[in-house]
Amino acid sequence: MIRTLISMPYEIARLPLVAVDHSLTSRLAETSVARMTLDRAIGSADKLAGTLIGDREIAKRGSDRLQHAEKVRTAARLEQEADTKREQARETAVSGLQEADVAEARGKQQAKAAAARTAATKRAAADERAEKREEVAERRKERVEAAATAKKRTAQQRAGAELDDARETREAAAEERADAERLDDLVDAAKDARKQD
Repeated sequence: MIRTLISMPYEIARLPLVAVDHSLTSRLAETSVARMTLDRAIGSADKLAGTLIGDREIAKRGSDRLQHAEKVRTAARLEQEADTKREQARETAVSGLQEADVAEARGKQQAKAAAARTAATKRAAADERAEKREEVAERRKERVEAAATAKKRTAQQRAGAELDDARETREAAAEERADAERLDDLVDAAKDARKQD
């Protein structure tokens, strides 16, 4: 009874903040700076007031709100990191594929040029020697093409690994967001239980 009388002025003084909070909830995203700042302010005020007046429920309400705000902030940060990694992976994939295509084209040109020079130089020689040298040039061309293909495959694998890393970061962000939502549900349930009391 005495605790209720002591906490009543705080609850009345808190009403304008709660009204602003309800107004922002419907209009702003949970990760917006204004909502997160207000959540931290209300949570800190509840925690401090609950501690000062000895009301554990108010202090717990503040702690729960601060934890929720931190989880939302962490989830937003992880989601931003996932987006950044995904974009970097896309850029790496595109860049790697372009480099591999250029290397492959250059390799083919060099191999063809080498084969043509070899053939032109050796035309005067015997047919058998000219044939053998063309075979050597062809094998060189195949090696260059194989090297370009291997470089292209490596770039694709690297890009795939970066995409997997970005996907894992997004999943971690989703888990953090789910934890924040569960904590929010628990806080709402506790509020409903207090209202019924």
